[in-house]
Amino acid sequence: MGYLDNSGLYVKIGPETAVPSTGGEYKTYAELREIELTLNLTAAAYPFGTSVIANDNIFLPAGVLIQEVETYVETTGAGATATLSIGLTRTDRTTVTDATGILNLKTVASMVANEKVIYNAVAGFAGTKIGTVLANVNYITVLVGTANFTAGKMKIRIRYYRP
Repeated sequence: MGYLDNSGLYVKIGPETAVPSTGGEYKTYAELREIELTLNLTAAAYPFGTSVIANDNIFLPAGVLIQEVETYVETTGAGATATLSIGLTRTDRTTVTDATGILNLKTVASMVANEKVIYNAVAGFAGTKIGTVLANVNYITVLVGTANFTAGKMKIRIRYYRP
């Protein structure tokens, strides 16, 4: 299990150090940036009711505006009435900026294989932080609500720029 050292850096130890990264940021030469995360929606990865940091190496910087969020479902979601929210947590790992700020309660019924959906500030399931400037650096978090997922795999792409 990892810990925060006296400088605030998260240090991984033991088996946690061998977990491969499931996301990253694309190299771009313009001001629009894009982060991609792959989410394997199982109870082991994202237990019901617990906000989990999706990747310890991916941050949304301070002072950027989230333009849109794209979801691409690779494997159909399954799990009773499960919902998926993508949010933001500050780098102290405890202060929640907005648990549903990027994606708000996307239902398992809306997760159909090979479906791509782009959410802007006014789209259904869109989080409240889309279209707003972030005041702080944030981790991206995953929160499963209502019930556990038993299956499902999707990619989340977050497009942002510095206004």
